[in-house]
Amino acid sequence: MPAPGEGIDAATAVSAFAERQALCDRDHGALWGRGLCGPLLLIDPASRNLIATQDTPRGSLRKQGQVFVGQLPDGVLVANTAVDWEGLRWSMVESPLPDQQLVRETLLIHESWHRIQDSLGLPLRSPTAAHLATAFGRTTLRLEWRALAAALSTPADRERRAAIRDALLFRSWRRRETRGAAAPENQLELNEGLAEYTGRKLSGQSAVAIAAALAEAEQHTSFARNFAYASGPAYGYLLDLYSTRWRAQLTADSNLAFMLAAAADITLPSEIGRSAQEAGARYGLAQVDKEERAAAYERGLQAKQWTRRLVSGPVLHFNFSRMKLQFNPNDVFPLPPYGTVYPTLQVIDTWGTLKVEDGALVDEKWTGVTVSAPRPGAKNGEGWTLQLNPGWGLRPGSRPNDLQIAREK
Repeated sequence: MPAPGEGIDAATAVSAFAERQALCDRDHGALWGRGLCGPLLLIDPASRNLIATQDTPRGSLRKQGQVFVGQLPDGVLVANTAVDWEGLRWSMVESPLPDQQLVRETLLIHESWHRIQDSLGLPLRSPTAAHLATAFGRTTLRLEWRALAAALSTPADRERRAAIRDALLFRSWRRRETRGAAAPENQLELNEGLAEYTGRKLSGQSAVAIAAALAEAEQHTSFARNFAYASGPAYGYLLDLYSTRWRAQLTADSNLAFMLAAAADITLPSEIGRSAQEAGARYGLAQVDKEERAAAYERGLQAKQWTRRLVSGPVLHFNFSRMKLQFNPNDVFPLPPYGTVYPTLQVIDTWGTLKVEDGALVDEKWTGVTVSAPRPGAKNGEGWTLQLNPGWGLRPGSRPNDLQIAREK
């Protein structure tokens, strides 16, 4: 077993910790009314070794120079996140850290914000915006991003307000035409969006850089869980131009677009659809729509493959009890009405640990996860491995050839 701390360069950790502290000292709690820096873990995913900024309350880490080293228990997921461990609320960041300074600083502050977000009245909520996997959802989001980028890129207030109006038109068009679209979008923007805004703000990135990030985000194959990394900073930067109190006014039910419309004194027309289509001509609506319709066809073919493999069966099903999940938000695949496919996923629950490298389906209500069934007598299946805790085993499922996890009698 590797020695505690092995697998992480100590000098890199010390430098990163100092880098984050300098950003916090520069902010001095001004952005959110409280300091962002607190307990921080830098984790090597392979060995689970860690380097921390401080010891745990019961002294379970070993001091090594300016830092503390140890190993994360198997029951704690490794991810870029905030986590409760050993009596403290930690920010956790995976090693190795990004080489680019701005990207690294953004990540460190992003996860530091997640550590305090509950105290700001902004609980962690991370739904899937499944409608952003449709052609219409993706088209209107890309147009919204293009308008936001235009607003961020001009110094002229009149032009900026006109572009903001266009962005809000595209957003309203999408939400009026898609039932249930507003809630998951708002929740993701108040979670990952504000975290990313904070990271980019404190790392000193300009409005032009945020506009460039919007253009880059258009190239992503999946928007359903990661769109807020682009949208959140854009709305935050624009709100900074028109309001000094918007962060203090946030609640768990806030809508950043409504806040921006009020702050910038923007009123939308009653005929949203027609007005949005007219505005769309300025942002390449016809070409974007063509691209997204073609992409939707390819997603339809992929959806049929996932359905055959993870719905039609045979499958192995796991019920959630006290689950903890780790996944890549950049590649989730909504599969309505069955749920969402996670190409890569790790689940820790009372029954054990499931590691997926090639597709698992989490149902719409987040009650369980399904993978393709293993061959008779096999412990693992296609694209996944399973480590069961004592007292758990496989038993027949509700359909022929299906399996499910259950306690052994």
